[in-house]
Amino acid sequence: MTLTEAKDILVNRLGFRDDETVTGFVLSASNLQSDSGRFFQSEHSAVTLQNIRDCQPKAQITTEKFNAYLGQLKEQAVIQVLSEVFERDQMDGSLLTKYPRAFDNAISLRMVIIISEIILTSSRSNKIARFTDAFVGKLNYDIFRDSVQKFAASNVGYNVAMGASTRFLFEINSLRRRFGNQRNMLKTITKSEVFTTQIPESDEYFTIPNPFQN
Repeated sequence: MTLTEAKDILVNRLGFRDDETVTGFVLSASNLQSDSGRFFQSEHSAVTLQNIRDCQPKAQITTEKFNAYLGQLKEQAVIQVLSEVFERDQMDGSLLTKYPRAFDNAISLRMVIIISEIILTSSRSNKIARFTDAFVGKLNYDIFRDSVQKFAASNVGYNVAMGASTRFLFEINSLRRRFGNQRNMLKTITKSEVFTTQIPESDEYFTIPNPFQN
């Protein structure tokens, strides 16, 4: 199975909920579709249709083009997850078909990171006026905060102890162990730049890179 074929299996695992933040906007059926029953807005409060619309490049965007943009974001998140997990463009499709749920957390977290980057880098004037310094500061904290010692000691509170980027790395390394190739691990990580943790609800331990190590 190619990466493109794998993307087609996972692209509708999560959808966008109609959060009614954009007046008059109607989500397309494909963007609403959620095979897992999960929606991107549930992962972080910054992920709203209004935030995405106000920070995407086009100041005036039609419903059709905004739906197309959202669809592109879904594909982007899935492709980035797959590219992180698999070393090559060929993979065992039977595993992906049998265990698609295993990718849900990583896809959800990747979308939070994508939307946060769009918000933080947007030059749109309405974005600058609407997002306060406090909001931007909190968003940075929620994405990039780290708590290695607490996480290394216990996986209790994993979802709140670390930022989305580190949680994403956790999910990617878990997926690599299940589906990928160990040679896909970062080759520049040194002993001082990793820490050991336990996979939730299992007896397995593994090391994941600390992206905040200087």
